[in-house]
Amino acid sequence: MNGKLLSVSRLSPFALSMSKGQPKPSGLLLLLAFALLEAFLWSPNIMAASLEREPAFRDNFYSVEIRGHLSWIVGYYGTLLHSRDRGLSWEVQNSETREALFRVVFVDEQRGWVSGSYGKILHTSSGGRNWQTQQTPTREHLFGLTFGSEGLGWAVGSRGTVLHTEDGGASWVNRPVTEDVILNDVSFIDARQGWVVGEFGRIYRSRDGGRTWLKQQSPIEVSFVSGQSRNLFRLLFPNSEAGWAFGLDGVILRTRNGERWDVIHQDGASLNYTKRHHLFSASVFGGKKWAVGERGTLLVAAVGDDQWRTAGLRIPPVTLNGIAFGHDGFGLIVGNRGLVFRTEDGGKQWKQIPIVPKAPGKGVSKFP
Repeated sequence: MNGKLLSVSRLSPFALSMSKGQPKPSGLLLLLAFALLEAFLWSPNIMAASLEREPAFRDNFYSVEIRGHLSWIVGYYGTLLHSRDRGLSWEVQNSETREALFRVVFVDEQRGWVSGSYGKILHTSSGGRNWQTQQTPTREHLFGLTFGSEGLGWAVGSRGTVLHTEDGGASWVNRPVTEDVILNDVSFIDARQGWVVGEFGRIYRSRDGGRTWLKQQSPIEVSFVSGQSRNLFRLLFPNSEAGWAFGLDGVILRTRNGERWDVIHQDGASLNYTKRHHLFSASVFGGKKWAVGERGTLLVAAVGDDQWRTAGLRIPPVTLNGIAFGHDGFGLIVGNRGLVFRTEDGGKQWKQIPIVPKAPGKGVSKFP
């Protein structure tokens, strides 16, 4: 039972302490307790042990990426799924690891990277037919990952870790921030300008490609000794320096110039039942911003507007961890307990994809 409970602990962007040797603020403990309770309540519905060992049937999916008609999903226990037909059918790709995989990023249909626990970074140049482990100078958990088209990449994680590569990951160097905090996401708008967000509401900015980082004034920042937890989990920069940050208790921050950050929503959207639901991922498509999070939360707002509203997605109150869109309205949402939702019309309608076995150890079945 203990092993199963540990298997669904939300590592990141789920604000779980990574063995820092100190007690975490009460909000983080509550968040971990929620994950453990979720696992306990659903344990009778877990597949038979023979199928459970197959990575495709792990209960938590953490990140999704789309390039053209191709899609990838990563998750707990080395799960790495691939679709060649816009999410209609899926197959298992061999990640050659059983570590948790937190983020997947592709720069085209062939070249992609995955970051995970204990400093794990995987790379493919074949669309995922083969994955190789890249050597990194850390054993910290890597929660955030981003890449540019010229081989520039950044990965962030626990203990202030910020990894950087200029050669597609053939070599990585660590240029950490000056504080021992968990960093959950990183975003660069060009080769030099980038931001990192994480624990205690911290926001850092780099103007030199990640070689140095300066802490920005965050309207929700708290100290460790305060006992409060105001974590930020995801960044979204649709264009230029105008961006958003999403976090614990549904907080949404906005910057118009990359310097000043303002609170847009202290407790998520305005409707009562969406308040205080943590927001873990965000994406943009067709002039709209999307955010997903705890208990099936799906929010949407126009890019030029900060009036967030709930989208009509009827699902069990399960955590949603990732959202991505292609160039033509095809989109995917992934979450805990193997949840996958698919849209073909830019988010007007979402339908759940049932992922079940074709045969032991062989891929997953197609959308009905």
